[in-house]
Amino acid sequence: MRATEDARGTAPWLFSLLILPLGIAVGFKFTPLPFLLAQAGVSVYRIATIATIVHLPAVLVFLWAPLVDVKLRRRTWLLIGALGTAVGQCLAFPLIGASHLKVMTALIIAAGVGDSLVMASCGGLMVKTLTTAEQGKASAWSEAGQLGGGALGGAIVIWLVARVPAVVVGLVLGILIALPAFVALTIAEPLPAPSSWFRGRFIMVGKEVRALVRVPQRPWDALLLISPAGT
Repeated sequence: MRATEDARGTAPWLFSLLILPLGIAVGFKFTPLPFLLAQAGVSVYRIATIATIVHLPAVLVFLWAPLVDVKLRRRTWLLIGALGTAVGQCLAFPLIGASHLKVMTALIIAAGVGDSLVMASCGGLMVKTLTTAEQGKASAWSEAGQLGGGALGGAIVIWLVARVPAVVVGLVLGILIALPAFVALTIAEPLPAPSSWFRGRFIMVGKEVRALVRVPQRPWDALLLISPAGT
């Protein structure tokens, strides 16, 4: 992908808000979830297993990330992903405990597919609506929003669980995830070009990866892209 003439002056700092649904959802999985499972008497082994499994969508995102390039605007895919994440987290939160581990884990995994679409959509929006010079700034703002969202969201959840019922905490968590995504509607993203879903897309991606690997000045870039760390 490349920056196009469709760039409409999107402010790079907006991406610190657009990425918040991902940051808050991931922050919940990293800190409050293991803590609350331990509080509910779940064994360390089960907590470690669940903590690993719920992060699978972040590893497998390459399987469905191409969705954000077809049919709908990327801002629409971002909103769909964030709302899906919000619903999944809202439903899963009251189930945290020893009695509903399988259902809870399944819901959080499903929500993880949504938050990974937020990440993919943000990347596509950067390329589609920003100049090359602005993309670096937007990436920095995005990292700040992701880290800040994870820390702030986790802190709010931990603070709330001692004061209100789990259903209310889940609802608040869902709202916190969903609200920032509506900022995407302020981006003047052009309509996507007509596409036939995935026809030829994987071939194109393969050619781009091979071209990157063959550039002598980019060996470490290629290694990072291909490695699990890049994923």
